[in-house]
Amino acid sequence: MKKYIEVRGARQNNLQNIDVNIPRDKLTVITGVSGSGKSSLAFDVIYGEGQRRFLDSLSTYAKSRMNQVKKPEVDFVFGLSPVIAIEQKKGIINPRSTVGTMTDTYDFLRLLFASVGEASCPFCDHPVPIRTPSQMIEHIQQLPEGTELEVLAPIYKIYGETYETTFDEIRSKGFRTILIDGVRTNLSDLVELEEEAEYRMEIVVDKVIVKPDIYKVLTKTIENSLNLVGEGFIRFELVSFPEGVNYDSKQFYESFACPEHHLTMGEPQPQYFSFNDSGSACRTCGGIGTFMRAEARFLVKDSNKSIIKGAIEPKLLNTSSKGTWIWSLVKSMAKHYGFDLDTPLKDLPDSVLQMLYYGTKNEKFPFIPDAGASKSQFRHEGKLMNFGGFVHIINWWYKLYLKRQGSSGETEFYKRVMIEHTCPDCEGKKMKPQRFCVRVGGADIHEMSIMSLSELQHFLSNLEFAEPKGHIGKQITKEIMSRLLLLLDIGLDYLSLGRRSDTISGGEAQRIRLSTQISSGLMGMLYVLDEPSIGLHARDSSRIMNTLKKLRDLGNTIIVVEHDMDTIRSADHIIEIGPGPGRNGGHIIAEGTAEQLAASSESVTGAFISGARTIEIPSGRRSPTGLAISIRGARANNLQSVNVDIPLGILVCITGVSGSGKSTLINEVMCKQLFSIFNDARIVPGEHDSLTGHESLTGIITIDQSPIGRSSRSNPATYVGFFDRIRELFAAEAGAIGSQLSKHDFSFNQKNGGRCENCQGEGIVVTQLQFMPDVETLCPACKGARFNEEVLDVKLNGKSIADVLDMSIEEAVEYFEGQAYIQHKLNVLNQLGLGYLRLGQSSTTLSGGEAQRIKLAYELSKMKRGSHNLYVLDEPTTGLHLSDIQKLIDCLQQLVDAGHSVLVIEHHLDLIKVADYVIDMGPDGGRNGGMIVATGTPEQVARTEGSLTGKFLTQALMLLEEIH
Repeated sequence: MKKYIEVRGARQNNLQNIDVNIPRDKLTVITGVSGSGKSSLAFDVIYGEGQRRFLDSLSTYAKSRMNQVKKPEVDFVFGLSPVIAIEQKKGIINPRSTVGTMTDTYDFLRLLFASVGEASCPFCDHPVPIRTPSQMIEHIQQLPEGTELEVLAPIYKIYGETYETTFDEIRSKGFRTILIDGVRTNLSDLVELEEEAEYRMEIVVDKVIVKPDIYKVLTKTIENSLNLVGEGFIRFELVSFPEGVNYDSKQFYESFACPEHHLTMGEPQPQYFSFNDSGSACRTCGGIGTFMRAEARFLVKDSNKSIIKGAIEPKLLNTSSKGTWIWSLVKSMAKHYGFDLDTPLKDLPDSVLQMLYYGTKNEKFPFIPDAGASKSQFRHEGKLMNFGGFVHIINWWYKLYLKRQGSSGETEFYKRVMIEHTCPDCEGKKMKPQRFCVRVGGADIHEMSIMSLSELQHFLSNLEFAEPKGHIGKQITKEIMSRLLLLLDIGLDYLSLGRRSDTISGGEAQRIRLSTQISSGLMGMLYVLDEPSIGLHARDSSRIMNTLKKLRDLGNTIIVVEHDMDTIRSADHIIEIGPGPGRNGGHIIAEGTAEQLAASSESVTGAFISGARTIEIPSGRRSPTGLAISIRGARANNLQSVNVDIPLGILVCITGVSGSGKSTLINEVMCKQLFSIFNDARIVPGEHDSLTGHESLTGIITIDQSPIGRSSRSNPATYVGFFDRIRELFAAEAGAIGSQLSKHDFSFNQKNGGRCENCQGEGIVVTQLQFMPDVETLCPACKGARFNEEVLDVKLNGKSIADVLDMSIEEAVEYFEGQAYIQHKLNVLNQLGLGYLRLGQSSTTLSGGEAQRIKLAYELSKMKRGSHNLYVLDEPTTGLHLSDIQKLIDCLQQLVDAGHSVLVIEHHLDLIKVADYVIDMGPDGGRNGGMIVATGTPEQVARTEGSLTGKFLTQALMLLEEIH
């Protein structure tokens, strides 16, 4: 068996025709400065070639139904195994996906509830036996022959709808008789109920007389009761017995149904507990847990105007057509309650505004049609009516809009007047309320889903199951526990199974996928990982390494692209690519163990391992200016009513272990509250009492790792904003040689301009082949230049527009000497270590770290004097080598020196140790976090007892001897 994966002649992206041997069944780290070619070797060459060969082995039919992988630029790769890439990109935007569904653990949890769950009555919480239809029929057949009984099923009003809507749905299912608080009613008649009142309602499904041949009839009746209307519950009501028979009804219900409400539950299937099943999902939110609801403040167009002059949103009350039903209702209400529709809205009493927005509840008033009303309205003249309120009307319209999938114009209207809230029906639980009547160990499935994984593991380990289903419960619990333990091993104990996948970080998503791979127990595999240390506190770094070593010890080959020094030191083999980024990289500059790299004079990483190079601690730190953002009573997610002052005008780091509440405090509470103040009042921040101190800020700018553009046409030159100036220079040059070309002709986005129309300015032509990968060929018309001949003939200092777009930022700095505006922006990009990127490089090829630094460069390049912005960055060191982190720190310090405030959520000790002020959260993750543990300079935090970050900072600051 081969001992190495042999790569020969790798030329992918910036790789310089390299040859390398990667040991099999070992943990190999590929490192190097940002942009040196690490990912090109690990993902594009090794993973790409392994995946391509596997797909080649499939049938033509299978290949035609999946995306094919393009052959990488490499002569050959020997010694490959089946390969799996575990990347740190988030990529999960489905709001239905959760940690539980990602790991399949929730499927086992549903199976546990369906198999050993214990039901309780939805009305009184009394234990209710679970019975199969056969068991129910067997029990009924024990009644005296000739006994008459009714089969009933409970029904519930649809949230936010009228009772009439609920009755229409029942009629559509073929049922006509209903009991309302015990009173028999025929749905063929008009049924009038108080909309705000609650009633106990049951459908009469069938009436049955006990006799020997009723099995088939009863089976159909019971199935209809359980599946069509009863939501799993059913009631058998004894009506009469044969003459002369004396039978005690209590005997029938004893141990068979709830003693008070006579309800029995049918045997639930696993999908009964699935929020992705249409029959089980909450009727209002469809199983997502959130729902759009109208906000009263957004329905007001101008509070200085009166209602009759157009104070309210015209879609509700259009002053040009006053004969509508709503106008007549509002006018009738004004007359009854004695308020004037000509009074400015702001001067109306709060009690009147509450009625207008939220309705008159159970209070009624006589209906008086407006003078211009339709004839149908006059039929109701004098009738007592109530008013639902503008908010309720919009919510009702929105439900109708969702059913009929309305136009885009309507979508914009609802976005304008509504805000996403926790679903008011299920309160974020995602399912119909009857699903929570089934419990295991006293907890329903939602309560288990919101427990942290460590709490759930403890809860399940103490479960005891009653026979005869005890062995089933133990087997299912064993499967759940094995998955939980893997997640706990890699430091995700603070997550819960119900946590939405689109709210977890890229690093967390990667570690979840890693846990599923370990559970598979496969050996002989090749795993390629992208920075698994991302988002991990220094305390948890050892956990991920132990997990990777476990995977290696099973007999697998692990290749990790990584910058973290602890991970590099723990590797069996290290490959460093460099020496520089982009065109200056792509070479193997060092190989071997950590000790061998430390001894290498060419290794940049080795210099940091040996201590020859370090990120220096600043000689002095800025003192707080006295200005601060003060947050009081922050309670979102796991925050424990946090009170904190975040100093302004300095560099602040928010630290703490994973899940301690850093992102919740900063992104959910502070940023959203500031965005709602500065930008958009419709943004709803996380729960908190107050936020003050924003008055001294000009604005808030978040610099995250989302792409700078989703189109291949977006690039650094267009994003940072100097491509327009470049096009102006070329247009001026065109005019100088007598050409009629304008600035627009030098854009590859303009139709019928100067772009090549054969490839529409892309430079390549994509040919789709059925069961083979798409083939990208150089455009035969423009040879990849993206522009037509006339445009390419225009030269600026000997270079065409295509030549300029193909330049690296580093080259462009020299080329545009004398062009102050362009050179300023290029210099900022260069200072951030992005000199290797090409001006026209597609944004789709940029990593999250590169995208974040381009955004930072954009902000640095447009700094204005006199403004005071708050810049918020979430783990900006992602994807950065230590040599690049120094460049990032220099740029952040520039922002502070220019009079701005910088707030960084970070785990990387080298960035934390240079901060002016640190706010450490914890003491742990999940419910054991959410508190402020320490504040002050890095030295003060290092001296704080109980701070986990402080413990590791002591080593970074080399204060160990002084403290102890």
